[in-house]
Amino acid sequence: MKVTALGNLSGATGDREKGEEFTVDAKLGEELVLRKLVVPVAETAAPAEKPAKAKE
Repeated sequence: MKVTALGNLSGATGDREKGEEFTVDAKLGEELVLRKLVVPVAETAAPAEKPAKAKE
């Protein structure tokens, strides 16, 4: 789970600064969200590759 720190954190997640994005396992991420220490980052799909133009 990708999250953004709402303040400076230290501990099991390492040292993180306010606004820093980092990845944690889903269980820890949910616990941190419930404690209002982080917010989840919206997962976006990777952009699809553009089809190559046909050569004439």
